[in-house]
Amino acid sequence: MASVTNAPLPTGLDATRRKLRVALTSVIAAVGLTVTKGIVGWQTGSLGILSEAAHSGLDLVAALITFFAVRVADRPADQDHHYGHGKVENLSALVETGLLLLTCLWIISEALERLLWKHVEIGPTWIAFAVMIGSIIVDVSRSRALAKVAVASGSQALEADALHFQTDVWGSLTVLVGLAGVWAGRQWGVTWLSLADALAAILVAAIVVVVGGRLGKRAVDALLDRAPLDLMERLRAAVRSVPDIQGPVTLRARTVGPRLFVDAAVSIGRGVSFEGAHAVVDQVEERIQNVAPEASIVIHAEPLRTADESLGDAIRLIVSRHAAGAHDIFIHDAGGKPGVDLHLEVPGEVTLTEAHALTEKIEADLRRETPSVGPIHIHVDPMRAPGEGSIRADGKAGSVAARLRRLALSIPGIHDCSHISVRQVGGRTWIACHCAMDGSLSVAETDELGLELERQARRHIPGVDRISVHAEPAGRQS
Repeated sequence: MASVTNAPLPTGLDATRRKLRVALTSVIAAVGLTVTKGIVGWQTGSLGILSEAAHSGLDLVAALITFFAVRVADRPADQDHHYGHGKVENLSALVETGLLLLTCLWIISEALERLLWKHVEIGPTWIAFAVMIGSIIVDVSRSRALAKVAVASGSQALEADALHFQTDVWGSLTVLVGLAGVWAGRQWGVTWLSLADALAAILVAAIVVVVGGRLGKRAVDALLDRAPLDLMERLRAAVRSVPDIQGPVTLRARTVGPRLFVDAAVSIGRGVSFEGAHAVVDQVEERIQNVAPEASIVIHAEPLRTADESLGDAIRLIVSRHAAGAHDIFIHDAGGKPGVDLHLEVPGEVTLTEAHALTEKIEADLRRETPSVGPIHIHVDPMRAPGEGSIRADGKAGSVAARLRRLALSIPGIHDCSHISVRQVGGRTWIACHCAMDGSLSVAETDELGLELERQARRHIPGVDRISVHAEPAGRQS
């Protein structure tokens, strides 16, 4: 393909119209060239010109195929073609290349026959030279126009069509040399120069075979979803440049016409929140688009256990994996191994058999991921329904709060009790409060005062199930 510097073309409907317009113009040009070369080649008997006429005839067929391929390829994805219709262009390029190679075989066969067995008289007239020069001008114009749109739109069908017209340029130049050789042989009596026309035809065919073979290979690669290896390395480096990507990165890419589709599987620390993981995936997508701006991207995030993950974090993540909750997780030393006690929260309607099966799965997962763990004890609690923990602003709650405050003030060391919250949960009473204490007390001493208040409340307030005491230095309560 010709090297062309392009400004970005419009996308969508405008781009499609421009592709169709350049393809249709190529059809018209191919018709004119085929007819003109055919007439002049028949009159002069030049195999070179006849081979060029056949070549232009093939260009006509290729241009028609390209025109219809471009129309189909730009259709959007539908229910039957989830990746769009872009591969029609790849198929079109392969068909065009096959036709081109078949024509070259015929040209080589005919040229060898003329060189070895059959003599054909050639009349190199000025009309023949004029037609070939005019053909070169048209072919250069069409090749550049097609190449420009092909590069800007990534259309392999237009690229194949540009190749057809470009090989016409090479062929026409070679035929001109062959005709000039025949003319010179007649003028100066050099017999062997009469073979120049057939030799020129073989040279044209050989050039087309090489270039067409390369394009055909690219079309086959696209149809077989061959990964673009150089691009894959750049994509992989782009993904790994995201700081939060850890562990292996799996990438797959395929081209459908001019469109690139990328599938990526990345590993993200499993302790990251859902929104955090989504933000990391957004970063990965942005880095891929920096390398391939027009790519359609699908990213799958795999959870990865990181080296800095604690046993407590692992327990919470394993429990959440089974759609359950956990509280009061206690990790202790059990004969040199970490023992685990935890309360598992499951829906209250779950049967004991189902709950026990769930605890066995959680224990098995924990032992598989942390083989060094010691004894595991799981207590099953019913999960409270939404709204169960709502505050009851009734007289009973106020009475409980007043009784708790009196109990707190009766304990030496507690100066005040405020911000008392009373909740009824499953028929039981949960209390939270702020207690003002001497700021010089140690944490152990303030904890003991809180425990004493809890003991007093359980003894004197019926139905109390849980008390949470927040200790604050006296005079600094908020």
